[in-house]
Amino acid sequence: MCKQFIFHLIMGFVCTLCVVIVLIVYLNAEKVDRPNIVFIIADDLGWNDVSFHGLDQIPTPNIDLLAYSGVALDRYYTHCICTPSRSALLTGKYAHTIGMQGYPLVNSEDRGIPKTEKIMPQYFKDLGYATHLVGKWHVGISRTEFLPTLRGFDSHFGHRGGYIDYYEYTLEEDLDSSKVSGMCLYRNLTPAWDVEGYITDVYTETAKAIIESHDETKPLYLMVAHNAPHSGNDGALMQAPPEDVRSMRHVELPGRRIYAAMVKKLDESVGDILEALLLKGILEKTIIIFVTDNGGMTSSSSYGSNFPLRGMKMSPFEGGVRGVGLLWAPGLLPDYLWKGYIHVADWLPTLLSAVGAKLPEGIDGLDLWNHIKLNKTSPRNNIFEIDDYTGYASIISGDFKLVTGNVTIKYSHHKGRDLVGVIGTEHSYEDNIRKSKMYSVLEKIGRPFNITNISLKTNSKINCKGKDNEDNDLCYPHNDKLCLFNIKEDPCEKIDLAEVYPDLVIKLEKDLKMEMTRLIPRYPIPVFRDTRSAPRLFNYTWAPFADSL
Repeated sequence: MCKQFIFHLIMGFVCTLCVVIVLIVYLNAEKVDRPNIVFIIADDLGWNDVSFHGLDQIPTPNIDLLAYSGVALDRYYTHCICTPSRSALLTGKYAHTIGMQGYPLVNSEDRGIPKTEKIMPQYFKDLGYATHLVGKWHVGISRTEFLPTLRGFDSHFGHRGGYIDYYEYTLEEDLDSSKVSGMCLYRNLTPAWDVEGYITDVYTETAKAIIESHDETKPLYLMVAHNAPHSGNDGALMQAPPEDVRSMRHVELPGRRIYAAMVKKLDESVGDILEALLLKGILEKTIIIFVTDNGGMTSSSSYGSNFPLRGMKMSPFEGGVRGVGLLWAPGLLPDYLWKGYIHVADWLPTLLSAVGAKLPEGIDGLDLWNHIKLNKTSPRNNIFEIDDYTGYASIISGDFKLVTGNVTIKYSHHKGRDLVGVIGTEHSYEDNIRKSKMYSVLEKIGRPFNITNISLKTNSKINCKGKDNEDNDLCYPHNDKLCLFNIKEDPCEKIDLAEVYPDLVIKLEKDLKMEMTRLIPRYPIPVFRDTRSAPRLFNYTWAPFADSL
């Protein structure tokens, strides 16, 4: 009896010890020292709107130094419109596979990223991150369940729709054959009526406050999605503080001058956020991404430029889908241009890989972390752009790109050549670099920047080959007409090669049609403007209107 008692006592002790060991292993696994992530998104920033791409007209020293001390992504591709691009970023899937492609989401539309989709902040929240969104959402506002704090963000301060007025925070929209306007700036679920100031500055101060108050027992995931330099409402399309506009007086055209001031404020925001990370003591434990959501808009309502790339936002040409992108992280080789293909959908698996997390299955994004970190060839070979609303589609495969369907001609030319005019002389590029906050930040972390090391500025500049075609000499797809370009040799998409490589056209068209079988169709325009969303029904705010539907 005594022996049995001793035996059971020993076995009980062994079992208890096993449980304790398992708990220790589990808890240690949960306490992995993961890096922080700060993801900064510009809205409608053009290829030619940052000075590290070669043009000094708009100085962007903080963004440039982030590229010089990190990795510039030479072939960073997005969807050509904001809602699809942000949907792909958050889900790791092409927008057309979840019904988020095409014309950007309007505030009166009952649509959002499907609740069945797990999105980026939810993945990081599961890993123990504190998750915050400052700025633009634009992937669903009609139902409370679509909103950021119901989708994985601990907090959201920002605008829910496509854009807002830079001082009044309103958004104007066509509804029931008339114009309506409503407040669109929110603090979590409450309209932020108390806020004052230029919205780029307001977002910057909010991001800094989050960094300063961050509890370092958790890693930080902070997304800063700026309104800048997107245009505003019809009555005040371009907005920037007068003193900043005045500082850009070397820019010839008035509209472009205000736009340049908007970009200047965006660049200063980047410097301020990096300085806040330094002062908090977490900069060297942080991965930083800076991207645009799509190409710039060049029109009477906005003065972004993708020149010399062809096309702009709302088009499948390079100006619409090839965007500004860079990555900064401890341990990365500085000042190099990664020439591999990367799509906006790749950020989800790439960042999860960077923090040592398990990668999700069933997504379109690829893990490119080690390929970028070690300067290896990208495994991505195909990129799709499918818009059944407008009616065009494209596939990039290797060096070639096939464009099909019916594009919107006014968005598909070479735009922006007339925006580069300068009165007198531009600011000294070297002086701008030395006066920037990022220059000081790099010195303080022991990585001082040598102003002679700006080969990236030359290497990332795009030079178009071939004759300088008139717009009417370019290939525009329509009906059965397809356009094929070698975007490596002809990045400005001037020379149609469809008749030169007919077999390749057949193959790429087949691949594109196969991908289109995955498409979830969009609704036509009369369906998606719902009069029940009218701001006057919600104290003149854009609020969820479909909760009870």
